[in-house]
Amino acid sequence: MTPDDMAARPQRGHARERGRPRHPDIDAAIVAAALELLAEVGYAGFTIAGVARRAGVSKPTVYRRWAQKSQLVVEAMATQMPRETGVRIGSVAEQLLDYATRLSVTLTHTPLGRVLPGLVAAMETDPQLATSYRTLIIEPTRRLWRDAVERGMAAGELLPDTDVEFVLDALAGPLYVRVLITGAPADPDAPRLAVQLVLARYGMAPASGVPRHPYRTANAGATP
Repeated sequence: MTPDDMAARPQRGHARERGRPRHPDIDAAIVAAALELLAEVGYAGFTIAGVARRAGVSKPTVYRRWAQKSQLVVEAMATQMPRETGVRIGSVAEQLLDYATRLSVTLTHTPLGRVLPGLVAAMETDPQLATSYRTLIIEPTRRLWRDAVERGMAAGELLPDTDVEFVLDALAGPLYVRVLITGAPADPDAPRLAVQLVLARYGMAPASGVPRHPYRTANAGATP
């Protein structure tokens, strides 16, 4: 019996407590086990039983936290997505290049790229999964990028009539096309080329000044 199961059992002579906080160490162990299993077997081979064995907990312990495997997968994948670092990197072009490159690394060097096709297919028949995926994975990334584009517009680096949503699509689109549609190997130069295309249309300065990103060489295999 796991510590979490013991904590959930009513003690003799005492009423069962409602709303007992989840044990953070057990949550972390389950998420870590989920990520390891996803990296090995992908979405189709992923099971709650497999996660429970790897995390050293019971299946009910997992199900109390995530009622469906799809929800656990989305929350585990969300931990791998690039987040705001609090550091501004020079111009808006350099900031967008940093964000796009970190997403590229995430899609190619974490389980997300392998799991994503199966996850997207499951979203067609699972509206709750689709909502969770968009809320926990897509929206935070787009919000991060949107803020950078709007800062660039305010600073005069991008045209005032920049189509912000199109820019976000243009930056992320090439990365997702290879993962979800063509299956072609990721192009490590794709983030830089995408930023150049955006600047060619909306930039107030020549796009040729977009530098090669340090991830291109030094951190090509790093997880953001």
